[in-house]
Amino acid sequence: MAIFFCRQLDAGQDLNRRSLEKELGSRIRFFPLPCSGRIEALHLLKALESGADKVYLVTCPVGACRYREGNVRAKKRLAYAQGLIEEIGLERERLELVVPSVPPRTTIDRIARDLLAEETKLAPSPLRVKERGEERRTGKGYRQEGVRR
Repeated sequence: MAIFFCRQLDAGQDLNRRSLEKELGSRIRFFPLPCSGRIEALHLLKALESGADKVYLVTCPVGACRYREGNVRAKKRLAYAQGLIEEIGLERERLELVVPSVPPRTTIDRIARDLLAEETKLAPSPLRVKERGEERRTGKGYRQEGVRR
């Protein structure tokens, strides 16, 4: 699971996310953004390519963006990326927008725990690199582990 989020959501986000990353290990990855409007479709696609089964984009509540339109831009870019992954045969649900409610403020730790609790069961990402001894994805197609070209 990969979570891209706006740093403005949680003043203590650095400490909160690091403790959760330490607790859950490689099961979760956080990517703080100065504003969720700075996300590009490529960032979301790279997270899927890197093996994330699901990618979340957490924005500020509607009307609470420090940069006025960041959450609106983020929503449009996520929709564009969903269209791209649908074209290649992946489910749109692999990319999801999360808009927390207006105050009381919540921490990124709490949002992530809620997302983990309600995690939908998607099949493992077909883009995930397989374990050692099996085929591994490379830049130029597939090759068998241990076989040189």
